[in-house]
Amino acid sequence: MLSAKTRFQQVSLEIVRKIVEEQIRRETETEQAQGAKKLTLEENFLLEQGRSMARSHKFSQEEQ
Repeated sequence: MLSAKTRFQQVSLEIVRKIVEEQIRRETETEQAQGAKKLTLEENFLLEQGRSMARSHKFSQEEQ
C-alpha cells in the first residue's frame, strides 16, 4: 500500500475557492483604490499646471 509523502493537510475545494475569491476581491479593491488615487494625483497635477500658467500669464500682462 502506498503512503502519502506530503505533510500538508488536505483542504476541501470549497474552502480553497472561498480563499481565492477573497484574495481576488481584496486585490481588485486595492487596484481600484490605487487607480482612484492615481487619477486624483493627475488631477492635482493638471490643476497646478493650470494655476502656474495663469500666474505666468498674469505676470506677463503686468509687465506690458
